[in-house]
Amino acid sequence: MRLLILLISIILFISLCFYIFAPQIKRGAQSKNVPVLFIHGYLGSQKSLGKMIKRFEQNGWGTKVAYCVVQKDGAIQWKHIMKAKEGKLPLIHIVFKKPDASIAQQQKWIEAIMQDVRDTYKASSVDLVGHSMGGVTAAAVSLSNPQYIQKLVTLGSPIQGLDYQELMEMYPHARNHIESMGARDLAFHSIALNKLYESRQDFSKEIDVFSGAGDVGDKTDGVVTVESAYGLQEFTEHIHLQTFHEAHSDLHESSEVDKAVYQFLKRD
Repeated sequence: MRLLILLISIILFISLCFYIFAPQIKRGAQSKNVPVLFIHGYLGSQKSLGKMIKRFEQNGWGTKVAYCVVQKDGAIQWKHIMKAKEGKLPLIHIVFKKPDASIAQQQKWIEAIMQDVRDTYKASSVDLVGHSMGGVTAAAVSLSNPQYIQKLVTLGSPIQGLDYQELMEMYPHARNHIESMGARDLAFHSIALNKLYESRQDFSKEIDVFSGAGDVGDKTDGVVTVESAYGLQEFTEHIHLQTFHEAHSDLHESSEVDKAVYQFLKRD
C-alpha cells in the first residue's frame, strides 16, 4: 500500500513538473525558430526594410533566410533560401513590385507567402513586422489567420488612417499614385480601415503586439499621428506601445527601434 502511494505521488509530481515547465520550453523553442516576415509600406521597395534586416544580421540577432518578391501580377518569386543559423531569428524579406496595391490584395499575397513558409520551413506560425501600410496589412492578416500568427509588430502604421496631403508633402512622388487602391485604403475613414476596425473584437488574445510610433514633436512622425499608429490598442490588451523621436521613414533606420523590436521578438 505504501509502495502504491509512493508511486502515485511520484507520477503526480512528474505530471506537475511537466505541466509547469513544458509550456515554457515550448514557447522558448518557438521564439527562436519562428520565421519573421518583414513587410514594407506604401510605395516601399527593397531598400525600405533591407537595411534594418541587414542590421539584425550584423548584430547577430537573425539570419536572412529568404528574399521574396511579389510581382505586379501576383506571382511569387523566392530567392536566397537557406536555413537560419543556430539561435538566430529566421528573417524573410518581402517586396511588392506593386507597392500601391490595396490592403486586401496585399493581404492575399502575404497569406500565400505564409503558406509557402509553412511548407518550406515546416513552421506552424510566423511573426509579422510591418512598416507603415505593411503594418496595416499585417494586422489584417492577423485577423484573418490568427492561428498562424504569434507576434505582430507595427511601425508607424496608420491603423486609423492618414492625411494623403501630408504624405505627398513628405514624399512628392506619392502624387503619381493618388488614384491608387492603396491611397484609397489609407485615407481616414476608408472602407478598408472601417472594416478592419469593425472586426477588432475578433482579434486573437493569443497574438502579442508591439506598436511603435514616431513623434517629431507634434504627435506625428510627419505622416502618421501617434494616435493612428497606436490604433491596435483598441483591438487587444496584449500590446506594447512605444514612441520614438523619429520621422516616418526613419523608424526603420533607427538602432533604438531595432533593439526594441528584437527584444520583443526574442522574448518567450
